[in-house]
Amino acid sequence: MSVHIHKEKEEDLGMLQMQVLWLLERGPTHGYALMKKLNVIKKTKIGQGTLYPTLQKLEGNGYIEVKDTGARGRKIYDITTKGKTIMRRSCDDFVFVFSGIFDEYKCRHCPVKNCSRRRV
Repeated sequence: MSVHIHKEKEEDLGMLQMQVLWLLERGPTHGYALMKKLNVIKKTKIGQGTLYPTLQKLEGNGYIEVKDTGARGRKIYDITTKGKTIMRRSCDDFVFVFSGIFDEYKCRHCPVKNCSRRRV
């Protein structure tokens, strides 16, 4: 799934790219730690064959950069200013697109029978 509705010519971020940028905004880290964090928040498991090409693409687009090399030669990734900008825009777009869906879903499954918000 790709989320992006802004008019400017920017690359659409896929869900995984948006999640990686979101995690890196919280602090620099290496790929293995990112993979572990992603596997906690996602239903599908992310492996090296998925994560590292994603990191390469984000780096190639200037959204992340290698800040340092940590223990055992692991690259420490950090989000760039450009990455923060596109991540925030993509999150705004995601919320805009899906907030109505989430609200309607919650209302349909609300246990309160006479809820004034219910539209079923």
